[in-house]
Amino acid sequence: MTSPTTDSESETTAATGKQGRPYAGMAATQRQLERRNKLIEAGVVLIGRDGFATVTIDAVCAEAGLTKRYFYEAFSSREGLLTAAYESVTQEFLQSILIATLPHLQDARQLVRSGLTATFGFVKRHPEKGRLLMIEAMSVRGQLSHVFGQRYDDFVKLLIDFTRPLLVQDAPSDGVFNVMAKGMVGAIIHLCHGWIATDFMQPEQELIEGMERIMAGIGKELGVKGWVVPS
Repeated sequence: MTSPTTDSESETTAATGKQGRPYAGMAATQRQLERRNKLIEAGVVLIGRDGFATVTIDAVCAEAGLTKRYFYEAFSSREGLLTAAYESVTQEFLQSILIATLPHLQDARQLVRSGLTATFGFVKRHPEKGRLLMIEAMSVRGQLSHVFGQRYDDFVKLLIDFTRPLLVQDAPSDGVFNVMAKGMVGAIIHLCHGWIATDFMQPEQELIEGMERIMAGIGKELGVKGWVVPS
């Protein structure tokens, strides 16, 4: 005679059914996520180092230590991996900037310096990620589709959101403000592009100070507290 199933046993069975049979202490969904993350990490390294055009699915699987079966479990194409790798690096990059700037939101000069230090520091510490973000993404933005434009706009919006509370005079129109912010983002990308291409030949501090002066000029034009005296 079969003993009745308890509520806790039913819940365990249901959870196992949803997540898959546990193996080595991990449910199937957890293992699947772990494999996906390994593929993304491999994609970041290879795309950032060799360029997306030369990276094959076989190479990614070899780098990750997984078979092609698991690649297609996670992604339908190389472009799917490219997008996931770009999103992963972008989120990490943005998080590093937010952490660095959070203590300085009321001090324009320290805000700019901490943001630039975090930006150039991230690129130099993580060259593959820097190349993917600043060089490769620009050349393959067609394959990234709308994702590239969305993340670019995220960085533009971040600059505007940082700046607006520090204004001591009326802000320009939204369109003009957006153009100014895009100019700053574009200048940073251009500087990083050349810096990476020359294997970080120019001292990091020169890039920080030079870009800081550019942004100070824009800050004076906008009327940012810290670069102009309130009337």
